[in-house]
Amino acid sequence: MQQGEKLQRYGGGNREQLHFGATIAGRHQAPYRPSHSHDFDVDFGEVLYPTELVQQGRFHGDEWVHDPTIRGWIQADSPGRVAVECADLLVAVGPEAWFIGTDRRIAVVADAAIAGKPGQESALEAGNSEESAKGFGRLFGKARSAMNAVAELSESLIGGTELVTLWECPREHLGEMTGSLKGRSTDGSGFSVNRFADGSVIEVSTKIHVKGFM
Repeated sequence: MQQGEKLQRYGGGNREQLHFGATIAGRHQAPYRPSHSHDFDVDFGEVLYPTELVQQGRFHGDEWVHDPTIRGWIQADSPGRVAVECADLLVAVGPEAWFIGTDRRIAVVADAAIAGKPGQESALEAGNSEESAKGFGRLFGKARSAMNAVAELSESLIGGTELVTLWECPREHLGEMTGSLKGRSTDGSGFSVNRFADGSVIEVSTKIHVKGFM
């Protein structure tokens, strides 16, 4: 973490809510499947699939949020967009991928043991992956002592001493980064809505920042 950087939302560690839906170049996909594979040590055993209604696109508005297997949704006019790049890693690492939003960036992080490649880094953090990993480790350490809700984090992440950043995007490269309550329930479900400069959007289920948290 950079000095003064603040956690705003985070999400991950849910072994059921793994899939993304997508509308890419006008084509509906649920679940979304990346066009290329990644080599991560992740157990995808007994994975549940979205309901037929979501798979077939037979829903209105944001009703897809009520499917317990759906983690988020991607919108893009072509597969080569930033939102798709982010989703590819979230899908590839599944329950071990954590989506982090701060006041300065969004990122996909995972325990180094899951990545299987210590020192793996994104182009944006080349030469500084160790510091970035320790930074996010400090973030979660501080978060755990600040709020009981963080006890829901996966055991692998809580116990991990080293995290790797698989992907990140500085806030200045985002057209919009907001939190939103979606769905038809009275409470709604928390989502991080991220619109990139190329027009693509990724919505990810997260715990939205609570006043007084960090």
